[in-house]
This record gives sequence, structure tokens and C-alpha cells, in this order.
Amino acid sequence: MKIKFLGIWSSHISEFQRNVAVSIDDKTIIEFGPHTMESLIENHIDPTKIESVLISHMHLDHFSGIPELLWHRAEEKVGDELTIMGPKGIGDAIEKMLELLNTPPSYKSKINVKFIEGNKLDFITSYDGNHTIPDNIYLIDHPEGSVVYSGDTSYSENIVKAASGADYLIHEMTYADANNQLANFWKHSTYSVVMKVADESSCKKIIPIHFTSGSLQQAWEGAKNNPTILFPFREINVQ
Repeated sequence: MKIKFLGIWSSHISEFQRNVAVSIDDKTIIEFGPHTMESLIENHIDPTKIESVLISHMHLDHFSGIPELLWHRAEEKVGDELTIMGPKGIGDAIEKMLELLNTPPSYKSKINVKFIEGNKLDFITSYDGNHTIPDNIYLIDHPEGSVVYSGDTSYSENIVKAASGADYLIHEMTYADANNQLANFWKHSTYSVVMKVADESSCKKIIPIHFTSGSLQQAWEGAKNNPTILFPFREINVQ
């Protein structure tokens, strides 16, 4: 299994950073915000070969890049079906975006996409997160290891349940502990929340993601002293 980090940043975008997006084996992409297409190309991932896209929730930094992917696949005349999984309403939201962006009729006829709003897709299971809008947590039971992705969420028993014994927990860490009040207001997680989830779930490795500058620094310091924390560098290969 090959895990690539195409972006590690939150909506508080910073110079030289891109919004969060993760690739599993170049076939499944988790989140698809602005500039994810550029990240795919830079990481030598062929957008026409993607089989599924997992969207945690419908905020700009997590799903607004999907029309660009669909336009590209239409231009390349990709016949294979693309599956997009997300919370309730994901299909209607993307159809509205395509309409607002004046998607050419010739493109629409070539877009072959299936929307999944349930909680199961092959070896992928979703759980409800705890965010300001409906949010999906994803458990990916890959043959070479289990990966859990938190989406945007404050502390939740569901993330502990999903990550129980998981090989990798990719958990949002939007705020440093010093900004705990902001984290509670926006229903995001801090460094301490992430470490609490890691401890209660007994996951093997924790990978913080979805940073702001303050949380990035705290995650980096934590990783120096805690071998269970993996910093989301460009790629992790699981044998």
C-alpha cells in the first residue's frame, strides 16, 4: 500500500501549502479541494486512472476541486466509472457545481460517475464525525493494512471506534492546544485531542494532518519525542 500526501493544510491556507488530500495506491483519493488536480499531476498520479474519491464533508477546502477532475476525465474520454462517496447530498451538490460552472453538454455526456451516500463501499466503511456540518470518517480495510481518516471533527467516540487497532490513523489537527476554544467552537481537533484518540483507540501509528501554522509546529515537536507519530511527508510505503 502506498499512501501519498497531496496536501496537508486546512482552509487557513498558507504560502507553499495546499489543502488536505491523500492518495491510497494512486486509485483512491481522500478529499478533493482546490488545486488537488495540480497535486495529482505533480505526484505522477494519472487522474484518468482514479477509481474512487472519498469526501468527508462539503466545505470548500475538501470538495470544490471535483468539477476540475470530472472535466479532465471528460476531455480524456474516460469510459470507466468513477465512484464518489460522501455525506448525504454529495451528488446533488456536485451536480449543482457542474451546472454553475457551465459544464459543456459534450462534457456532461461523457461524465461517468456514481455517487455513494451509504456507509459501505467495498473495503471502505464510513462513520459519522462531529463537525459543524455532516462529516464522514473513513475506515479503509486495505489488504496491506488498515487506514482511518478522520475528516474534520472534534473528539468523537466514532473516531475511536473506527480507529480501534488500526495500522494508521490520519487525524485532523487544525489547532494547537493554545487555541482550544477556537477548536471547540468550530468543532475541530487539537494536538491533545488527537493524542487522546490515539491512546483510546490503540492505533499503531498516528499521522496528524489539516494544519494551521500553530498546530504544525506542535505536531512537529510531538513527533520528535513520540515514535507513534508520523509526520505526513510526501509518501509512506507499507510492505
